[in-house]
Amino acid sequence: MSPLLIHTRHFPPHRYHAISIFPFVFYNGQPLTNNEIQHETIHLWQQIALLIIPFYILYLTFWLIFLARYRNFDMAYRSIPFERSAYMLESKSNPKAFTQAFHWIKMVSYKEKPQQRPKA
Repeated sequence: MSPLLIHTRHFPPHRYHAISIFPFVFYNGQPLTNNEIQHETIHLWQQIALLIIPFYILYLTFWLIFLARYRNFDMAYRSIPFERSAYMLESKSNPKAFTQAFHWIKMVSYKEKPQQRPKA
């Protein structure tokens, strides 16, 4: 699957470079790298596997849980199993759609604390 890429000026918010909202990938700033496109494609497969709306419900639920735990937006984001999975798989050369869609389940019990993004 290749995502439908849409360049925008103000979406997603400045903190993020791209966001997948099935079937589109919105990005701002510079064109996406191959790894970024792969990362966002993984999210599209995750959304399909969970029939789209449940993906967003789970995503938000995980984010709120981790935000309460870490009290840090970036660490909460990096703790979401969907994000951990996408970051782990993004550099792999063409992982199978099934792997992309369901790898996040392994990340639910992943214990390693996420690394905070360096400040620019």
